Amino acid sequence: MFNINTKDTTTPIFEQIIQQVAKNIALGILKPNEQIPTIRTLAKELGVNPNTVSKAYHECEVAGLIYSIPGKGSFVSKQDDGIITLVDSTYRTLDMTLNNLRDLGEEPNEILKYIRSYFND
Repeated sequence: MFNINTKDTTTPIFEQIIQQVAKNIALGILKPNEQIPTIRTLAKELGVNPNTVSKAYHECEVAGLIYSIPGKGSFVSKQDDGIITLVDSTYRTLDMTLNNLRDLGEEPNEILKYIRSYFND
């Protein structure tokens, strides 16, 4: 269900987890109110630090992809229209990434320059 690339140095592992959650929801692999793996379980499966999974789950919760019930775990949120598209979830991930870049002090012109070069390659 979750597949990350630890050799990908351009995309942090927590962002890869967010992308996988969003993709699995968009493709209908994860259904509304379905429980997702616990932080410890997923961390063990992926061979990553539990704090990395925790950060990803927190960002997914902020984005409205999942919700948590203390003592029970994390679950897939029911989307307003009953289905989330892959494009919508990707834009949510992009929003989080752009917010992170802004918080790190990256200039908007540099971000746009990177995006333009990405599409020109």
